[in-house]
Amino acid sequence: MALGGMTASYNRLYRHQDDTSTAAPEVLDTNGEPLLVSSRYWVVDDGEQPTYIYNDLIDVDNYLENFKGGGHDSYQSAVLALYGYCPEVRLVTYLGRSKFEEEK
Repeated sequence: MALGGMTASYNRLYRHQDDTSTAAPEVLDTNGEPLLVSSRYWVVDDGEQPTYIYNDLIDVDNYLENFKGGGHDSYQSAVLALYGYCPEVRLVTYLGRSKFEEEK
């Protein structure tokens, strides 16, 4: 009798796990990859849909190619250029479940 109840709980748990593992990611970055919890992203909010750029030189520089402003050798110059093209940009930490904490 107890085994039957345990099997039903296992099936319920397994079904829930399967549903969540095949669910679409909540938020994607500019590379089309899900955002990583506790990682930092530059957010450009143009009023339509926010753009999330992973916080490293390559991804920031690749985003700047949209403005013909890529080719930076240092992270600092890429970020300064990003502020030049997108003054509304801000740095955030992704907390998961579509929640963010803005860096000061």
